[in-house]
Amino acid sequence: MDLPPVNLAELLRHPDDLDKITTLKAEFMRKKAAVDSQLRSGLREQLETTQAGMNGLSEGQKTVQQIKEEMMKIDKICSESQDMITDFATINLVSQAHRNFGAVETMRRNLETFSERLDAIDRMLNEDDEDPENMPNLLAIHYELTQLRNIRDDAIEQIQRGDDPGLQSTLEDYFSRLDKYIEWFDVNITLVAMSLINLVIADNNSLVVRFALIIEAEEKSDQRVLALQEALKDHKEMATRFQSITDGAKTVRGYKDKFLKAIKTFAEDQFKESREKFLGDPDMLDKSLKWYFNDLNAVKIGMTPLMPKKWKIFKTWATIYHGLMHDYLIALIDDPGTSSAHTLAIISWPEAYYRKMTKLGMKQDELTPHVIDNREAELVRDFRALIIKFLDEWIDRIYKQECKDFADRNVEGGNLDQDEYGYFRTKNLVDLWRMLREQVDAAGNSKRADVVEGVIDAMFQRLRTRQQSWQKMLEDEAARYELQPLQGLACGHSQRPNCLYRRQ
Repeated sequence: MDLPPVNLAELLRHPDDLDKITTLKAEFMRKKAAVDSQLRSGLREQLETTQAGMNGLSEGQKTVQQIKEEMMKIDKICSESQDMITDFATINLVSQAHRNFGAVETMRRNLETFSERLDAIDRMLNEDDEDPENMPNLLAIHYELTQLRNIRDDAIEQIQRGDDPGLQSTLEDYFSRLDKYIEWFDVNITLVAMSLINLVIADNNSLVVRFALIIEAEEKSDQRVLALQEALKDHKEMATRFQSITDGAKTVRGYKDKFLKAIKTFAEDQFKESREKFLGDPDMLDKSLKWYFNDLNAVKIGMTPLMPKKWKIFKTWATIYHGLMHDYLIALIDDPGTSSAHTLAIISWPEAYYRKMTKLGMKQDELTPHVIDNREAELVRDFRALIIKFLDEWIDRIYKQECKDFADRNVEGGNLDQDEYGYFRTKNLVDLWRMLREQVDAAGNSKRADVVEGVIDAMFQRLRTRQQSWQKMLEDEAARYELQPLQGLACGHSQRPNCLYRRQ
């Protein structure tokens, strides 16, 4: 866990702060113990994970070696069998010719029916557009499109081997209609992916399951393509021997990535609405993010049984959402337009957030990074500094006005009141105490003891400084009169707290 750096100059800015050293030491020791405990736990888990990984690698190496040995045996048997069969070369040639003839016949039939099958897909897509809540043909459309895409890929691959650009261009024109229906289907898939939460809530499990089957099939296809590409890269000669008899997709189509991207896009749209509500009312942070936990709860309860277990869909969904929550809050914190009230709401949010996520089954250490990058202490200091800044500005402005009023005390229409005993009284005390009360209220609204404590300490320090400044100013003023004979200055300031000066 990353902790913000401790600035002793900030913590011990005044002599009175030295009294806090014992408390600060105890607090830092507590934090150190917590961090040490987390480090030990993390180190133990890391060692266990590393050991498990090493064991897995060892087992994998053994398995690979066994496969290699078995492949060598098979290759040896194949080589020996050729010598055992009379006229094997002729039989192999006839067999290959038969396979080629069958492949050509299949390709001819596929090309002849290609346009007709596209028309059927067109009808099914239109039917699904008329019933977007159920899309009854989604699975059938995917199957047909997959078959036609494979036909196109096989045909283009064979033409590329023949090195005939003219014929390749003709085929590409012939297959061009397919792209239109692929895009149409992709739009429908994205629509379903963006509506999964609502579908689960509406108990439309059929569409969710069909969607999951499609994504799972595409995921397996992509894994197979990637494995073939790796084989071509590492064992080019061997892989080339089997490439011509490999059916299926030839390129990665990335439907699983599109699915995960749709989850993110769906949440981002809701975060935009939450941002508007929160900026309009700082007290709306919790309510504006209610959808967040409702979505995760729907995924955990309703969607998990409908998706492949290997996806760990709830954890996947929660991880994506958590990353967006982190980005959302950090953007608000770093936004210059965010007010102190918004910052206070964000400071108090992590505790409630992690408590709710724990109830859903996600522990805090499973959610990385920290939802606000452990910046609570920094934000508290900034908020406290903001209040103290306003406090300093007010006190400084009031003190300057009082100094001016005191200097003009003998001027007609001066701004100082005088009681029946001849003592001057400042008119700014009411404003001063009202300002102090407002700053205390602002600190209290944070509902954080550390903020209130820091502001109160700052107030005492400023009031003490104010008193000392007044004392010095009065002493300097009195010294001027002491130099003049028969002109003494009788000031009862020390006896009367609101007295500034007594007229002679």
